[in-house]
Amino acid sequence: MMRQLVFPRRPFAAAGLLIAAIAQAQTDGFVAPYVPTVEEDVELMLDVAGVRPDDYVIDLGSGDGRIAIAAARRGALAHGVQLDPELVELARASAARSGVSERVAFLHGDIFEADIGRATVVTLYLFPDANLMLRPKLLAELRPGTRVVSNSFHMGEWQPDVHDTSARSSGGVLLWIVPARIEGEWLLETDDGTFSLVVQQRFQEIDVDISIDRDATGSWSGLAAGSATLTGDRIRFDAESDTVRLSFDGRAGDGVMEGYVQMVHEQRFFVGRWRALPAGASSP
Repeated sequence: MMRQLVFPRRPFAAAGLLIAAIAQAQTDGFVAPYVPTVEEDVELMLDVAGVRPDDYVIDLGSGDGRIAIAAARRGALAHGVQLDPELVELARASAARSGVSERVAFLHGDIFEADIGRATVVTLYLFPDANLMLRPKLLAELRPGTRVVSNSFHMGEWQPDVHDTSARSSGGVLLWIVPARIEGEWLLETDDGTFSLVVQQRFQEIDVDISIDRDATGSWSGLAAGSATLTGDRIRFDAESDTVRLSFDGRAGDGVMEGYVQMVHEQRFFVGRWRALPAGASSP
């Protein structure tokens, strides 16, 4: 099992020491050294994630607790997970001094075993290898739309939705929005007919293909999909033929996608509902 590297309770005084510590930690297969995020970048991480009072923020590898405490100062609920028990006690004392103990907690535990399902925001300051090891957990356990923000380090092939390079940290602040899982074949129904929708997905990047399934009028002939985007559980895609232009906007969740479709046909504008279920499921 991977271990989190525990360093003395003071930040590194020189960049050379930090580089040496990181190199040694990577060699040993640890998660991260104790290097506190500078206060300006703490606030930037929370700004990029859009932390609000109705959020639940979980900081994985919380160190001295400053990120979770800053989130609590904004009115959010928060907790941190940290393997070093001395750092956990330090964070609890800092929360008490900051007057936010009723909104923030610190748990002694392994970040790879942490219960993260309630989070609306997850914050990280870990090595890239640790981020990659966490990636399947984040995608599997977090709800679509949850924001994941990292100080400096990436998630491999999962490209960030936002990369703010104004941070003091050399790698900037990176934000990902957990996407809904929608890859596969769907049966899509509108007031004007039923269609086959095929979605190919790579994290938040999607391509769609739509074709007539049954009961559609002749105006749908030659229907071709256009642009498509997925942000959390929000899906948007376009399709058009020689005579019809369609814009679909909806949400995905619990094995169903549904929303509104705008249709332009023969210079007339219509708005209707659409709903899709996985192919082979009961008719929507």
